Amino acid sequence: MRPLVLLLVCALLTGGCAGNGPAGPAGEEDTWWQPGPGEFADWDWQIGEPYDLSAPRRMYDLDLFDLAPAGSELRYPDGEVIPVPAGPLAGAVDELHAREPRPVVICYLDTGAWESYRPDAHLFPGHHADAADVPDRPAPPEPGSVIGWDTGWDGERWLDIREESRDAFAPLIWARLDLAARMGCDGVEPDQNNPLGNDPGFPVTLDDQHSWYREVADQAHARGLSVGMKNGHDQPGSAEVLADAFDWALPEECAQFDECAELRAFTDRGKAVFAVDYAGSVDPSAACRAHRAEGLDGLIKDEPPSGAHRTPCAAPR
Repeated sequence: MRPLVLLLVCALLTGGCAGNGPAGPAGEEDTWWQPGPGEFADWDWQIGEPYDLSAPRRMYDLDLFDLAPAGSELRYPDGEVIPVPAGPLAGAVDELHAREPRPVVICYLDTGAWESYRPDAHLFPGHHADAADVPDRPAPPEPGSVIGWDTGWDGERWLDIREESRDAFAPLIWARLDLAARMGCDGVEPDQNNPLGNDPGFPVTLDDQHSWYREVADQAHARGLSVGMKNGHDQPGSAEVLADAFDWALPEECAQFDECAELRAFTDRGKAVFAVDYAGSVDPSAACRAHRAEGLDGLIKDEPPSGAHRTPCAAPR
């Protein structure tokens, strides 16, 4: 049983704590945020403008670099330091945490894609100052490059997450997790770890994808961060394989593609699933019914998600 002091701290600060996590060192349970289904149904996901943080949500999921306060840095084992400019939401982590009740702040970041517009972009092998100069389909990636083909978002390319290629860029990703921890993020939403089936430019296998997901989760937990499985549920059985490594999940478009049942791997383990489908791509009522049928904490959002649109799928009370 956890000490009473820890229970009180968890209740006061986050409205919950690690009630169902694996045992940590010395037999203690993990202390990062591990939400159960329905516990944080009043949540929002905003990773683009316009932002709206006026509502007292239980959880906000916001872009790491948008949240970066002035003076932020990415720090590397060799001593190199990359300054991170203040984001449009600079200071929001502390401001949100000062609210009563204190909301959970999750920080979104790409862990499986290169983004040409990030301050560390030039450190990834294969970088070009102009993203248009990076080879794209059908041209093969340059020799030694870890930057593959277009993900569908401007200036963003898949990374080569095969095990033999990771050492060339993984320390850059871990530095982002370090920044999230220093900024006070309660957890992270690591995106773009699911290149399989998305034509990444590299011959990534399902084993590659699963092992990278696990490595990202392990690295987040090593920094005391809660971590969600972002997508990947589109590969049948993958959620079941990976659910034990993550604290929650955030799938996109599971109703649109009839994949919500894959997320039972999380809800059956008492782990929350923050599902998002997009207005304009689905009938909101039908999507919400699909979310509720599987016990998911669903939203209908704009694409990309911002503060401009939010339809909750919480069951009527």
